[in-house]
Amino acid sequence: MKPALPPPPPATRSHRLDPAGELAYLKEIHGDAYDRLFAVLIGHFDVLQNRSQMLLGLIAICLTITGFSGPRIAESGIWARNLLAVGLTFVLSSGLLLVMGPLRLRWGTQRRRATLDESLVALIERRNSRTSKYHVASIVLVIGLAAYIGSLLTFILGL
Repeated sequence: MKPALPPPPPATRSHRLDPAGELAYLKEIHGDAYDRLFAVLIGHFDVLQNRSQMLLGLIAICLTITGFSGPRIAESGIWARNLLAVGLTFVLSSGLLLVMGPLRLRWGTQRRRATLDESLVALIERRNSRTSKYHVASIVLVIGLAAYIGSLLTFILGL
């Protein structure tokens, strides 16, 4: 008969780390291997870029569809026209936020602080800022797509 395993430790709530705390946590995981710490953080920027490009793909699809059917939708009535205008405004604003935020090109080694730790903390801060801009762009895009779908529905239903 196998001996009983000890009970798991009591659950603790996780909490959000500030950039310095996150660096300390990464050092617990990876030690003082700055090349690995740097690679992990650069990987985060890759994720942001890939997700931002996905959103740009949705924006391109929306604009392409509008190019073909937008005039007919706009001619169908005031509601469809206004919803289309609002939708396109938000969709284009989302694209602008993505280009000016997460997709803004800055190299990880472009700026250096007094120490490597300070440089890594600054990189985490930049990643956090771009992540926030990504979230804002996502919300703006969802609002735009919702208005755009509303314009399609009013067009289809003849409202």
